[in-house]
Amino acid sequence: MIRRWAAAILAGACAGCHGSGPLLHPAHVLHPGKVSVGAGLSGDMVVAGATAAPPGAAGDAAAAEGAAQRKLSEIAVSPGVAPWASARVGIEGGNEAGLTYSGRALRLDGRHAFPLGDAALSIGLGASALFAGAPGPTAAGGDVVDVYGAGVDVPILLGFRSDADLYALWFGPRLGLELLGGEVRLPPAGSASRGPLVDASGQHLRLGFVLGVRAGFRHVHVALEATATYHHATGEIGGAPVAIDQGTIAPGGGLTVTF
Repeated sequence: MIRRWAAAILAGACAGCHGSGPLLHPAHVLHPGKVSVGAGLSGDMVVAGATAAPPGAAGDAAAAEGAAQRKLSEIAVSPGVAPWASARVGIEGGNEAGLTYSGRALRLDGRHAFPLGDAALSIGLGASALFAGAPGPTAAGGDVVDVYGAGVDVPILLGFRSDADLYALWFGPRLGLELLGGEVRLPPAGSASRGPLVDASGQHLRLGFVLGVRAGFRHVHVALEATATYHHATGEIGGAPVAIDQGTIAPGGGLTVTF
């Protein structure tokens, strides 16, 4: 009984996890030896290219294609709400490293900041282990999703902050690439019943623009960030090729403590 409840809680927590965790850090890096930890929430909303259920008159083939496109969107773009938790440390030479959990991914990254007077230019590289689904029934209609993968992303941020670090503003592009593979369950064409598990694989390219702001006093700050992203994903589900193009907006916010 305990195992069943634990599995249900875990599945429910993963079912809503979305695909693009926020950065929620300014362009300036931490001083060497300084550590920051933070926690918050983020969301991802599809604003263009949403996959809708095709009308019944379109036929079984169109319905199957629509179901495959929606499944690819779920495992690649993953719209929804997710937790965010992060820890970062400053390193000598204007560098910083961080570890971030965003529900769907565990991301390890490093970055270097170039001082530009009162501003800074930060260039980073992140590597992520992806958990696009969890084994067993999810909360969304009892579908089974068991898809995992890996990804890399490159955020380039230009930012400004006050002398006393009361506030900071940052913006810039963020590029990402993901590879996914596993199994999903698709309903049979023209039927609401559950179908067999089928193989799924895909590649997900995303191009985003990040805008963030942070305000606080001394060691405690509140950060808000929004990312507009274009997603292009291709792959195969059940041996059939499928592709989607979508646009999303992902707002996020968190509380960070530096010591």
